[in-house]
Amino acid sequence: MMDERNIEERRKRLVPLWEGNTVYAESIFVLENFLGEIRPFRLAYPIEKIISVTSADFSVRYEEGKDFCVNEYGELEIIRGAIPYLQWKDYRLPAFDPENWENMASADGLGAYKTGDLFSDREGMRAWQLAVSYTHAESALYDVTAGKRGKFARFLEKLEKERGARVASYGDSITYGWAASGMQDIRKPPYCEKYADMIVGALEEKFGAKIEHVNFSVSGKCADWAAEEENVKPVADFKPDLVILAFGMNDAGGFRPRTFAENIRKIIAAIRAEQPQAEFLLVSPIVPNPTVAFTAGSSIERYHGEYPRAFEEIERAERGVGYANVTAVHRILLERKSLQDTLSNNVNHPNDFMHGIYAQVALKTLLDE
Repeated sequence: MMDERNIEERRKRLVPLWEGNTVYAESIFVLENFLGEIRPFRLAYPIEKIISVTSADFSVRYEEGKDFCVNEYGELEIIRGAIPYLQWKDYRLPAFDPENWENMASADGLGAYKTGDLFSDREGMRAWQLAVSYTHAESALYDVTAGKRGKFARFLEKLEKERGARVASYGDSITYGWAASGMQDIRKPPYCEKYADMIVGALEEKFGAKIEHVNFSVSGKCADWAAEEENVKPVADFKPDLVILAFGMNDAGGFRPRTFAENIRKIIAAIRAEQPQAEFLLVSPIVPNPTVAFTAGSSIERYHGEYPRAFEEIERAERGVGYANVTAVHRILLERKSLQDTLSNNVNHPNDFMHGIYAQVALKTLLDE
């Protein structure tokens, strides 16, 4: 049972980035560049007033004027001293070591990059991340998510009238929960929920409903695996009213958009064979780090730029299917922020802040609000 503190934490994380004048616990990654500089950090918006700057786990609070300052452009500047930072020599590595889980090969085949996810016994890249809460001028910069309530009419009607429904989550490692600090394999402060749980929790609170939620996601998988009968059958047998269907991160390294779309349609058809009225929230992924590779000389970002059109095509062709475009919001964020600010592992997993963005975009798509 979630206590009131956890519910309040969720509420803060679900305030849409495109509404109001406050951002809660936005992440930045403190990295020294190859010249030995720590450059000023641009956040989602120019800062008007700092509320707090803490370590990513909220355990250490830093002091304005002593540990950091805000410059005339509304950027955060680190004053070297107490705040941990990663040195460039420890980030860009001369050689790839396949025995070391804390590095991945460079996509250009030259050396490797520091990586490493958050685990119950390891901080990974989070050791050099901060959480920044601040106020800013109101802006609609990130309001690019279309509300598609009509796509989910049956599911929402069931919540309103019956105060209950079944939701299945089906995706890869991101939807499984990596690396939200509160997921079952981590459970470390500040115990941020994985995005699928945030969605379900917010819907339960809004409608006063009880939602039966089962997460069928498996790390490392693609939509071709998910479409296989033995893998999709447990999801179909659950007879969900709504499926949060979220593949694409791993697929885009090798599957052309047309093939990816065909696999997603197969999943939808297999579930609807058991539950004809099921509705589907398709969730597109964030952008991965194009400089790292699963194998030297390759890139995991190969088809990511084309996938949004594949999601749109499926949405147009299928009834009761709506597409939550997380990719679009992430790309706007990356106009101001570094990719490392948004990742937990410097590869392809969202951190706590981005799990909140996933949930914000999904809820706007579902509810028009």
